[in-house]
Order: sequence, then structure tokens, then C-alpha cells
Amino acid sequence: MLPALRLPLLAAILALPPAARAAGDKVGPEACKACHPSAYERWRVSPHARALEVLPAERRDDPRCLSCHAPDREDGLAGVSCETCHGPGRAYAADHVMRDRELARAVGLVDPGPKTCLACHTDSTPSLLRFDPKRKLPLIDHWTPAPGDAAAPTGPRAPARPAPAPARRPGGR
Repeated sequence: MLPALRLPLLAAILALPPAARAAGDKVGPEACKACHPSAYERWRVSPHARALEVLPAERRDDPRCLSCHAPDREDGLAGVSCETCHGPGRAYAADHVMRDRELARAVGLVDPGPKTCLACHTDSTPSLLRFDPKRKLPLIDHWTPAPGDAAAPTGPRAPARPAPAPARRPGGR
């Protein structure tokens, strides 16, 4: 993004109160899929995507359960969506914003870590084992290209990839 446009845009977004930035700012996983198809596919088959479905029917309207199993349900999103962990995407989902790591983070993209997980995976969470982020984070890894991935995830969490070598012409020219 041009530096001259970047600061006014950032200032305008940051001038909004946090509640105004978050209210109705979810774009949904399909919007993420457009640029991050392999990350989307990994999420789609993950326990997070099915978090609402795994609740017993009698618990699917219990706010205590929904706060973690479907925190974005009021926005029409079931389960734990991309934006549950990465923040509402309306301000950062545009291509020109996602290409600028600093800007994307400044307008709301969250790089989740163990503390993000621990908001729901607590000692009172029904589980046979205590939640261990070091053991569990690899299970939701959608930022490292899997063998055979056609397109690696891009954006602020994507690992840097080396530029392709320039093509050589026959005869060494």
C-alpha cells in the first residue's frame, strides 16, 4: 500500500471505538478461503469447525457452552471460525491490507498464541487431559504448508518462502 494512503487509513480505523470496529465486522471463513485455500481446508475438517456439532443437543443453546463452541453464532457463524482466533476480518481481509503485515495487524489481525487457546481451553473444560498448548498447537497448524499443498497459506502468519530462481534461456543468455 502506498505510504501516503496507509497512515490516513490506519488513523481512520483506529479512531473508531473498539466496539464499533468489532460489531458486525466478521466476514466468515468463505472470505478467508479465497486467499488461503489450504488453511481453509485444514480448518474445515478440524474439531474447531465442528465445535457446535459435537455439543449434545441439550447444550446447543447454553450460553456457557456457546461462548467457546460457537462464539460467533450471533454473526451467523457456527463452530470456532477463523475470526474467533484471528479477530474480525472486515478491516484486514482486503488483499492490499493482507499483503502489508504491519497494516493488517494494526487494523485487527490477531496472531493467536497459547493465551488465545486458553480463553476456552481452561482447567474447567471437560476433557480427559489437561490442555497443553505445545502438544495441541501442531494439531491446528494451518500456517505450515503440508506436503503436496498446491498453495501455501499467505499473509502475516505465513512463513517466508524464497523467491524462485530466474529462468535461464537456452545457451546461457
